[in-house]
Amino acid sequence: MKLKIATAAFLIAITMSHFQSFAQSQAPAVIPGVLPSFITAGPIDPNGKVPAINAVPGAGVLNLGLSFPQTFLTHGTTYWYLVALSDYNFTGTCVVSFKLTQVQGATTVTLDSGTIKSFSCSKNTNWAWTVLGKPIPNSPGLATLTGSVKYGSATSTVKTTVVFQ
Repeated sequence: MKLKIATAAFLIAITMSHFQSFAQSQAPAVIPGVLPSFITAGPIDPNGKVPAINAVPGAGVLNLGLSFPQTFLTHGTTYWYLVALSDYNFTGTCVVSFKLTQVQGATTVTLDSGTIKSFSCSKNTNWAWTVLGKPIPNSPGLATLTGSVKYGSATSTVKTTVVFQ
């Protein structure tokens, strides 16, 4: 009898375990107050037309003109770094920054970084900030480009992979 009860309890536990896992994984996520949409690296426009906000006259929506985002970055070249973000429910100071890192051996090396902009955020707004980076070093391989926004005591980040050639 004890074996049957133990077996039944074991089977119920195994059968129900995936429901418990599903219920826990479906808990509502906390939405950050400010969330970066993307970070890009793009070439410098020799005509000075981009980056630009609302560069398409007569468009029915806010729009962003930027140089085509590059994932293959050529050493010795300087790029615009652009971070776009949305403020859902935060009012106060926001600080946007970027970091370009590469794993070299067993160490993560910061190749370029900096503060892009510190400004007054207000809820239900969208922003795009740019900065000129340093020339890409001669260090072929994968690297990570990270855009961050610090608001209050919280920070939200977005990352993209780039390749140095």
